Amino acid sequence: MSKRQVVVEWAPGESARPRLADDVFVVHGVVVDPGRTRDALAAAVRSLELPAGQGAFAVSASFVGPRNFNRFDIEDLVGARLGGRYYSRRDGAVPPAERSEWRVVLDGKTLWVGLRPYAVPLHRRGWRTRTVRGSLHPPVAAAMARLAGIAPDHRVVDPFCGAGTLLLEAHAVEPRASYTGIDRDPTAIAAAHENAAGAGIRWRCGDAARLEGTVDRIVTNPPWNVQLSIGDLTPYLRRWHRALDGRLVAILNPQQAAGFGRGWRVDAVYDLSVAGQHPRIVVAEPSRS
Repeated sequence: MSKRQVVVEWAPGESARPRLADDVFVVHGVVVDPGRTRDALAAAVRSLELPAGQGAFAVSASFVGPRNFNRFDIEDLVGARLGGRYYSRRDGAVPPAERSEWRVVLDGKTLWVGLRPYAVPLHRRGWRTRTVRGSLHPPVAAAMARLAGIAPDHRVVDPFCGAGTLLLEAHAVEPRASYTGIDRDPTAIAAAHENAAGAGIRWRCGDAARLEGTVDRIVTNPPWNVQLSIGDLTPYLRRWHRALDGRLVAILNPQQAAGFGRGWRVDAVYDLSVAGQHPRIVVAEPSRS
């Protein structure tokens, strides 16, 4: 593990695409991180054993720490090393849509070169045709769905469903559960209907603080008071406490995450960096004692 990446042994052809990953690249070249200078970088790239570039391709690069070169220097050196029809982004040019994508990462210890085995990044979902303000990043939603521990007979509600991202990712994890999405914005409900065509999820306009009946799981992404405002989360937590017979998984801003008081047992908290913010995933259950 290093900044923004995890390197694993994995065979792309042997399992379904990992839904929790932003993207995946198959490693084709590894050398020691060359350090600060451009000459050392050029020497490191020359030492790589890489296959020839096939068809149109582009390269994206990132690095940590101070360097005497920029990302475009890295990309152009690797692109030239691969040969073939390389498209540079240096002058703001957009590579053709039909292309292979190479990735270079200098993490302070190692220079990694990988090739994406898929046509598009993994975080792009085929079902996602509509979004609304505050829509959640799909891999984060997929992680929350896993944390919820949904069973086939569970009743699952998202009281702030937006365009449906969380429930659609939960449906992918356990399609036999019963799902209901609620949002006060008719535009969001319309977007959810469009995204979820054929999934069998119920969507309706309503107030998240007036949750009706009893549910087994609440999985939700309330507004963080950044793009959208919600004010105090306490009234919602009170109602959810009465309705919930199971687990709550919510992604909240730090102030909201700190608001779980008496009546809740917090089982886990996960810190994230999402869209320039630092929210927390809170996993909690009502305490009936």
